[in-house]
Amino acid sequence: MQLKFDWLIVLENLRRGIMVTDTNLEAPSGPRIIYVNQAWLRMTGYGREELAGKTPRMLQGKHTDRAVLTLLKKKLLRREVFHGQTWNYRKNGEPFLMNWYCYAIYGERPKPIYYIAEQEDVTEIESLRMKQRLLADPQDQEALQFFAVLRKL
Repeated sequence: MQLKFDWLIVLENLRRGIMVTDTNLEAPSGPRIIYVNQAWLRMTGYGREELAGKTPRMLQGKHTDRAVLTLLKKKLLRREVFHGQTWNYRKNGEPFLMNWYCYAIYGERPKPIYYIAEQEDVTEIESLRMKQRLLADPQDQEALQFFAVLRKL
């Protein structure tokens, strides 16, 4: 049995945010966003019409961990899968903790043709975890910092 897929329908209906970019990792021009799915639009509050010529940097802000972004670039350049978590910001300025995987897609040549990022908002689940940590230790600095970022709304 042979199935015919409409991959766009599949991507649009995934629950995890998907972003596809070009492979230019050099600032400030790249990478440029090529595609995002509906879950990504819901997570960030942006519309597709606002993404023309933009890079994923549009989500970064004051509390975005630059060390995580440096690791992301290093992993991609070494052809490794990146997994990380940092603060990003919705269109309205609201911070959210984003967990994501990023990896290259290869064509017929050994050079990447796209980067794919699977992204999800983990703020709610991390809030529960951090509350538990504060119950165990009311002075837990990582947990206090987590809630300090959220209070700045």
